[in-house]
Amino acid sequence: MQKTNVTQVATKSLRSLAGSTSLTFGLMMSALMAPAVTAQSADDSAYAGPEEIVVTARKRAESMYDVPISINVVSSDLINKLGAQDFTDLLGSVPSLTAYQNGPGRTRLTIRGVANGGGNDNDTQNQETVGIYLDEIPISLGAMNPEIGLFDLERVEVLRGPQGTLYGAGSMAGTVRLVSKKPNLEEVEGLVELDASDLKYGDQSYGVKALINAPIINDVLGVRVSGYYTHNGGYLDNVTTGEKNLNDGSSKGVKVAARYQPSDNFTADLSFFHHEYSDNGRPEDLDSTPLFSRDYVSFDGYDDEMQIFNATFTVDLGWGELISSTSYFDRKVINPRSLDLLFELALPPGITPHELVDTTDLDVFTQELRLSSTTDSPFQWTVGAYTDKKDTYYLNTFPVPGADAIIGTPSSAFGAPDDHLFYGYDDLTVKTFAFFGEAYYSFDKFTVTAGLRYFNWKQDIEFYQSGLFNGGANSDPRPRGKTDGVNPKLNVSYDISDNALVYAQVARGFRYGGINGAIPEAVCADELAEVERQGGDVRFFNPDKTWNYEIGAKGRAADGKLSYNAAYFHVKWDDMQTSRSFECGFGFRENVGKATSQGVELELDAQLSENWSVGFGGTYLQSELDEDVPNLNAVSGDQAPYVPELSFNATVNYIRPITDTMDLFVWLNHQYVGTRHTEFNHDPDTNYRRMDDYSMTNARIGFEWEDMEVSLYANNLFDSQGVVRALRRPPFDPDAVIRVQPRTIGVTFRKHF
Repeated sequence: MQKTNVTQVATKSLRSLAGSTSLTFGLMMSALMAPAVTAQSADDSAYAGPEEIVVTARKRAESMYDVPISINVVSSDLINKLGAQDFTDLLGSVPSLTAYQNGPGRTRLTIRGVANGGGNDNDTQNQETVGIYLDEIPISLGAMNPEIGLFDLERVEVLRGPQGTLYGAGSMAGTVRLVSKKPNLEEVEGLVELDASDLKYGDQSYGVKALINAPIINDVLGVRVSGYYTHNGGYLDNVTTGEKNLNDGSSKGVKVAARYQPSDNFTADLSFFHHEYSDNGRPEDLDSTPLFSRDYVSFDGYDDEMQIFNATFTVDLGWGELISSTSYFDRKVINPRSLDLLFELALPPGITPHELVDTTDLDVFTQELRLSSTTDSPFQWTVGAYTDKKDTYYLNTFPVPGADAIIGTPSSAFGAPDDHLFYGYDDLTVKTFAFFGEAYYSFDKFTVTAGLRYFNWKQDIEFYQSGLFNGGANSDPRPRGKTDGVNPKLNVSYDISDNALVYAQVARGFRYGGINGAIPEAVCADELAEVERQGGDVRFFNPDKTWNYEIGAKGRAADGKLSYNAAYFHVKWDDMQTSRSFECGFGFRENVGKATSQGVELELDAQLSENWSVGFGGTYLQSELDEDVPNLNAVSGDQAPYVPELSFNATVNYIRPITDTMDLFVWLNHQYVGTRHTEFNHDPDTNYRRMDDYSMTNARIGFEWEDMEVSLYANNLFDSQGVVRALRRPPFDPDAVIRVQPRTIGVTFRKHF
């Protein structure tokens, strides 16, 4: 009942707003034409430009323009303007950052074209190529990266290129860091944000966010509490069941952070974060008439719940800073998948289709201890040790009520529970430890940076597979997987001036290997006979690695009005972890193939006057195989899947004082994503699908006071129907697509106190 009331209020407000759109825009245009209360200076050069951007990419606070690597910083202001709810909403605004998307919470990030597609969402052996961190806490998980709310953040840092020295495995192509705001020990502050919107073809969305910061003991102890709830309207209709807007969903979260600083030499930061997300269906469109429709009967909604605990202690030693970060992270994901087409083709009449249900339980403990220099010496260094333990229990079940009676054979004859066409689990334990160090020395205008990381990885797994679709039961034991090695980095930079530098870097990235499950010969014998697995024990696949070579330039004009960040990169990817999928529904990974990704990244931001600012970011890259890969029916020169050759975004921002206390702002953002495809192999008779290029425009207009904002926005203003993911793998995945969200028009109210 309460939810209905909220929806009605949001809808009524939105319709009232829509009904007075001409009046609203008329008032805003009048404000645009009116003279500013404070006369603009005749000499615009007196404007000092934007504030310094501080990052902690190298695990120390520095100006972004002093760090000789390619970094994109998404400010909290840009997050607000985009209306971004999670990191997937940032994809179009960060050059070189792309993704393999299967819906919210089922996204695999890629940077600089290091991508080979494929793989199941829940596969415990999915190894990420981009690390995701919430402050000090690694939270990435293969193809199921958590879509946590982007609220109460200082910024999002996207570090492009391998970050293996400081961030370790899983950051072989780059790292995304979500940097939270810390408790303020000096003053009370708070924020309330309300949002309501309407989707074309769909339902209404609404959300509320709030935070409160309070010093408990002034300058010594403070607490910061924030929370959010968002309901996302659906826009897909089921033409078979008649269900409307079936892919609606909601997310909610709360974070409690405390900072204790009894002296200038010691700080303790404690935090707890809880997040939940659920929806009622994947956003898969049949790619036919009518638009935004599907005919699957089975339920494929998604549930994701997690808790993160962290304790970080910082000790100022005078000559250095000692930091200890301890984290515990638990997460449970229920990820159903429709297999209705399989029922039609492979099972007798009378069986009601039912979804395959994947459940993943994850428990992770991490500990990092590092020591960094803080003197004024030209020689600066960071050394540290890291360890983690990850326990994953993955349950893969295919319950079909009444199946045993209709088929005439009990599931127990195939080792599965009653009425289960498939039943299996992976019980996985991974333990790692590493020692790392990075140092740089400055002389004249040169700085030389060198880094090294030693890593050690061990993995134990127990698994069981059974059921009719497995051809029986098996639990072929697997020995322990293990590996170790070192990761180097070398960087040389030259200060052209106090505000500009150029650099050259070579760095190696890596990710761990894993253990292949058994492929049942009873159902896959023919395909197994046609494939030759290359090298070593076929039960394992080994780590793969990238060598990244790049040159770059970054800086800003002396008056701060223009800033730039440019890089050319050349990435060699060896021993690729390549997934081979069989038509029988199983598959394996092996280290086959080499690839090269090379391209240019460019970012420009200019403050044209006190009122106008513009920004541009773009990437041109080519990512393709260097050799034939027979198991994928791919040949040298085939382009990497889901990677556009060209992508860019452009932003225009206008701010005009209306009164002594009120500003009008207009913000426009345009994004372009080039053509992509789903497979290395472009044979149209295979599962290959082409995804055409598309553009998307976002706009926001509103009023700002010192402590308040009211704005009207339109995301996907011209209602682009661009495809971000195409599917084709019958009988498991029928032809379908996932598109960008339809045009969304809404209003935001934000109040600081």
